[in-house]
Amino acid sequence: MVGSVVAVEWINFVIFNAVAPIPELHKVSDAGAGKNLMQLTPTRDAELIACGRANSTLGGMLTASPIAGSQSVSPAILVHGVLKALQNQGLKVRLHCYQLGLEQQPDFSGNSLDDIVCHHCPLGEEARLIKQRLLPELARQLHAGEGHVIAECGVGGTTFATLWLRHWLEWNISLAGSTKDPDKLAIKEQVLALLAGKFAHFPCKVLPFLQHQQASDPVQRALCALLMTRCSDNTVLELKLAGGMMFVAPLLVLGADAVRHQLKIATTRWVLEGKDAQAVLSRLPSAYEVVPSTTDFNRSVYRALHLYEQGYVVEGCGLGGCLVLAEQWGLSQQQIIDSLDAAVKPWLE
Repeated sequence: MVGSVVAVEWINFVIFNAVAPIPELHKVSDAGAGKNLMQLTPTRDAELIACGRANSTLGGMLTASPIAGSQSVSPAILVHGVLKALQNQGLKVRLHCYQLGLEQQPDFSGNSLDDIVCHHCPLGEEARLIKQRLLPELARQLHAGEGHVIAECGVGGTTFATLWLRHWLEWNISLAGSTKDPDKLAIKEQVLALLAGKFAHFPCKVLPFLQHQQASDPVQRALCALLMTRCSDNTVLELKLAGGMMFVAPLLVLGADAVRHQLKIATTRWVLEGKDAQAVLSRLPSAYEVVPSTTDFNRSVYRALHLYEQGYVVEGCGLGGCLVLAEQWGLSQQQIIDSLDAAVKPWLE
């Protein structure tokens, strides 16, 4: 995805779906569906990616729309648009959905992708699932000449990324998340203060954080297992990570010596523009290349996409990685914007 583009027939879109262990998460995040419904958000986002609509009900009611609380749209529907554009270029797209500790499985009725694989594990079993399922699959893809993107839909995950970075870097770092609401940001700071105090005695070693389910979230545990584990046949993978600070934080705290594979990171340029983001990225090992997308959402006809340029949505569901992939496959900005507009048009008009 990053660097020279390899001509492949299949793109494997891998997504880690999870919810951070934060009580009353709806008071901290705008990314979810509301009180007592946050667990459904990653599942519904997977449906949006595959189907262009959410099929799982909210409180017993069908609410298929991707419109978010800020009147923007979920990045999942934009990923759907980009994947459709790549299919129009002749690529085949396979979705690998990793449900990490989520009770409800996605309903992929009416999906438009070429193949879908879904896996599930209980909380705390993320490493086992990654070692048994994802690592062998990524090795297969490499030997078959197939491409991949590894993304996340981790609701509340920037809180734990912030926790880790503050603990390791020892300064009051702030990361852009799903909300600009001052009340929610104030509650988020209270949550972070409680977490920081609870785990202040932990050493700056990743294993204690991974072993404690209140000191890490499922996406962090899954990503660390992927990065730290060799393939059974010692294949060195070329991992294409598509995500923001939820992926950057584990990379920084692990350090290059603990990572068993080669990797590159693609994200949106809004991640790089966030407060403290450049300072964090400058601490990554030099071997890691971070490539931002360049597509200008102000070219859209819809205000809901313009809000991305204003910082109301920063990253999610691998959007930045999909945009970079489309850009490197030669799609023009207008082609990409047209695909995004087509995906959201049914919900905004």
